[in-house]
Amino acid sequence: MSERSGTRWLQLTYKVPSEPSQKRVWVWRRLQHLGAYPLQHSVYVLPFTEEVEKHFRQLASEIREMGGEASLFLLVALDPADEERMLQTLLEARYREYEQVIDLAERFLTHASSLIETECHSEVVQAELGSCLEKLHGLFRSARRHDLLGSLTATKRATAAELLAGCEQLFRLLVERDYARARRLLTFYGRLSAESEEASQQLADSSTVAGQL
Repeated sequence: MSERSGTRWLQLTYKVPSEPSQKRVWVWRRLQHLGAYPLQHSVYVLPFTEEVEKHFRQLASEIREMGGEASLFLLVALDPADEERMLQTLLEARYREYEQVIDLAERFLTHASSLIETECHSEVVQAELGSCLEKLHGLFRSARRHDLLGSLTATKRATAAELLAGCEQLFRLLVERDYARARRLLTFYGRLSAESEEASQQLADSSTVAGQL
């Protein structure tokens, strides 16, 4: 039987003691944290990268330390439809998280635009924007923690990061009441937001991106 070329996947298969139940929950949460795909009960996969291997090896070691069993396998899906389904599921999950960052950043920029237009500033407004910026950072950190897909999510990740950086810069300019520079910056990030909206309509076909890893 000939081996089909395609994405290489790293599979973690494990078994943990039934008691205490906290051990099973802890392992499940770690796998959710890594954004792994549940192939079946206690079997999770991710497209192979050195970073994925590092995380899976560490988790396997921790499972054994708690009295469980864990095995790692490098594999290739024989059915292209299975591979496409898994990649699509992983991509959509990661894209949703980055879209949360992008959507909130765009709302931040829209609100900032009205403040720049009226040159309105107060401690209340500053606190409101600061709180929004803090939430943006939290959402982006969470998305990055779950994202082990490398080049497959690079464009969406870069857009979210750049919009976040723009919100930070704009916040500083508003605090300094430098409205002229803020207007110029807002023009640039307005274009970036438009490009992001167009790109979001083009979710990568996993059969095309499968060979990128």
